[in-house]
Amino acid sequence: MSDKAQRLADKLVGEAEKTLAFFRSLPEEAWNVQLYEDGAMWRVRDVFEHLCISEHSLRRLFERVLATGQGAPEGFDVDAFNKEKTGRFASLSRDELFALYAETRRATIAFTQGLTDEQFAIRARHPAMGDASLEDMIKMIYLHHQMHMRDVKKGLNI
Repeated sequence: MSDKAQRLADKLVGEAEKTLAFFRSLPEEAWNVQLYEDGAMWRVRDVFEHLCISEHSLRRLFERVLATGQGAPEGFDVDAFNKEKTGRFASLSRDELFALYAETRRATIAFTQGLTDEQFAIRARHPAMGDASLEDMIKMIYLHHQMHMRDVKKGLNI
């Protein structure tokens, strides 16, 4: 495994631990607090589910980038995707969502560990960032999670 793959994998591990610890620390009632008042209208629970769904979907996109060189299609609507997908795990308990998150992150880490430096440099279209290297797309996963955790903290006055 390259040094770059190891560094990114280590960062994904550390950030997943922080994310899980934070969401596990929230009391049950906090999960129903409305965070966003426009667009998505997500509660804290919806945000956590979104992190699971988006990471899984992005990893599948990364696999496609490696296989075909193609990223997200031109005109991909991130908001429409989020609206359509979020809520699909509404029947899962908090513990089941935590397990899904951990499983999803383990798969992302394994994928990252298998990449070469040459593969990290491959460029394709990210759904939100536009043209980006695979390395930057992977970094965006944990940055995206940090952004939403910051929103949750602000929304809950933590």
